[in-house]
Amino acid sequence: MPIRVDLLALEPNAPGQARLTVKKWQGVAQNLEFSIQRNQDAFYLQNGQQWSNNPYWFQVSSFDLDASGETLQTQAGPEVVDPLLEGSANSNFQIELREQGPGFSDKGVVRPGAGLLPSTAGGQTRSTYDAGHLAAPAAAAPEIPQLPELPLAEPEPEPAAPEPSFAISETEPLAPAPAEQKKRRWIWPLLLILALLIAAAAWFWLKKPDAPVPVTSAATPAEAGACTLESMSSQPELTFVQACIKAAPASAELLEIITLAKSNNHCGVAQRLYANRAQAGDLQIASAYAHEYDPKYHKASSCFAEPDKATAAYWYETILSHEPDNAEAKQRFEELQK
Repeated sequence: MPIRVDLLALEPNAPGQARLTVKKWQGVAQNLEFSIQRNQDAFYLQNGQQWSNNPYWFQVSSFDLDASGETLQTQAGPEVVDPLLEGSANSNFQIELREQGPGFSDKGVVRPGAGLLPSTAGGQTRSTYDAGHLAAPAAAAPEIPQLPELPLAEPEPEPAAPEPSFAISETEPLAPAPAEQKKRRWIWPLLLILALLIAAAAWFWLKKPDAPVPVTSAATPAEAGACTLESMSSQPELTFVQACIKAAPASAELLEIITLAKSNNHCGVAQRLYANRAQAGDLQIASAYAHEYDPKYHKASSCFAEPDKATAAYWYETILSHEPDNAEAKQRFEELQK
């Protein structure tokens, strides 16, 4: 049974870096080497991101085991990631893993996973293979300088309001206030209350936060037209695919977009849309992609000229990894292994 090989994005993602995982390997985990061959011209990937008709073996001193103990994994860098990203739209890649010597070997299909970024997306990156192994890049945390404590300014005490003094004449007897003074007595408290209300209203108004800018729910023109034929024809392939995937069309709608891409010879767009959503777990898209390569369902087109049993089996296996009881995927996967 062929090995299952995936090239997955790191967590956190790092441009030009990926995690190469291998399942169903029956050999040892030390002193291994692998070659990668593309289907379009049967050329092999070389060191230095070149292609040649002679096999080149990337050596890995030791693969690590994941937590399950069933998957081998190692880190790959730009020498592997960049060429596969550049050619993944129009090519399929076969990987052969073997024990150095040579010894036991096995083959499978490898495809770049969703979210992988080329090294050009993040400037300079280190070489992939330094004695067959590359440590995961670790970004040093920036030091935050300690700021001196600022003395808090103590509010100056407000001058106490002078207490009103009332002079009492010792010579003149106190006379009852006239009726007019009685009316003025209740006016002053009323004016005081009114002044307090005005002051409170002014304070509330000054402290009132700015009203938030209303957010319109209407889609922007870029989002509304992210998956149109016009955008497909006017934008770079990768830019269009990223924008269209971000718009998150439903599976049926995405299949229509893929059909539109195929009919207009945008083969790279069709394959990238297929692969991205299929690897993300969209089983309807994964099944349709498998049918493009399955000899049983294959319909020749400019984008999918010939069937490819290994690639079809890869996508049926992807479906089974999400839905083990999928009858059609299980039946076709077993049939393609014969």
